[in-house]
Amino acid sequence: MRRKIKLTQALYGAIILTIMMQPMAILGYSAYIWMIFMPLLLFFAFGANFKVIPSMILSYGCGIGWALVNGIVLGQLSQFMNPIAANTLAPILVIFCILTVHENLLEGTIVANAPALFMGLASTFFTFLIQPANAEVLTPVHLIVIFIYGVIMSVVLAGGGFALCRAIFGEAETIKAFAPKEREAN
Repeated sequence: MRRKIKLTQALYGAIILTIMMQPMAILGYSAYIWMIFMPLLLFFAFGANFKVIPSMILSYGCGIGWALVNGIVLGQLSQFMNPIAANTLAPILVIFCILTVHENLLEGTIVANAPALFMGLASTFFTFLIQPANAEVLTPVHLIVIFIYGVIMSVVLAGGGFALCRAIFGEAETIKAFAPKEREAN
């Protein structure tokens, strides 16, 4: 029964993810489809826990903000030192601030989700610093909207897949099938 439920979930997932990728291509953002999978990774890493979604979104937004702060700090430091030193010191200062503020001062709050913070920071670095041509197409608001769309995709995948399997196989069997399987000892 577990395999049938998992196969049903896999088919549902393949169909729903493919359908939900289409708006990105239709709207001209096909080069950024990879970004809608980032929140999916986080969501499932947190155990498909719907309660963590607000923290994921707000912390991701904070990460974008910190990346912008990094750009400002880098610009200021570049006036006084060579580019290698500025490119080394700016992230050290910003990451120290991130960890001090979010992991220390704001520990236990909705914006203390370190994986989402660093995902926001990293996606902003990649999108605007490593690939600066993206700045012609994307803004920080685009990053947040794309992230939220990925979160919605995660909810539709997990919630819809569970609902479908529950309707076909029953709630008890579906819950049992979705529970982590114990590894067999060799």
